[in-house]
Amino acid sequence: MERTSYFENIKLIQSPIFQVSYDFDIIFEATANNDTEELLAFANKLSDLGTDSAKARAAFIRLQIGGINTEDLFEEYRESWGIPKFDEDLVNIGDFKNGFLWTFRDHTSSWREDMEAREWFYTNMEAQFARRYEFWSSDHGPEEMILMESGDYKNILYSIVNKHRDYSPLISPVFTHEELRLFYDNYEEDGDGFFKESLFEIMKKNMNW
Repeated sequence: MERTSYFENIKLIQSPIFQVSYDFDIIFEATANNDTEELLAFANKLSDLGTDSAKARAAFIRLQIGGINTEDLFEEYRESWGIPKFDEDLVNIGDFKNGFLWTFRDHTSSWREDMEAREWFYTNMEAQFARRYEFWSSDHGPEEMILMESGDYKNILYSIVNKHRDYSPLISPVFTHEELRLFYDNYEEDGDGFFKESLFEIMKKNMNW
């Protein structure tokens, strides 16, 4: 399948995680605090959905909590959870903890699908469990991590925007219309030549704009 169509099709897939009737603030907190008891209870709810994708995700959570290698299971079912298979392994099993995304490794354009992986991180609800962001480069020699941010997902995105002056995270639906409008209204064009018109082009890609 042509890669653009592949990513568009993956976008249409809803992870079984978000098909469960649950207070997801509890799950976000449980993943951050390593509350395995709460996560195992959630895995039981996933199993009750009865679909192969949901039962596989429940098994993935249980096995990762148990410290068991889950790479084969992850690779078999990841697309049914809305997690694409990126070229050059940009998102892999090592990025997950207790069955949920923990680290997102962003990359420069030295990697072929850096833009596609970045868009997935900003727009897919699976990514909102992440608590660590890394930016990797090989532009000036060996591959190296050149920056890292940690915290909850929304604070990570704010850090990328405010500290690193990269406005692409503003496409994320975690930002409300009111937050986007306030940011836009208060934005002052910087000395690097990033104009309000360019900021608007990013923001209008956000479903909440």
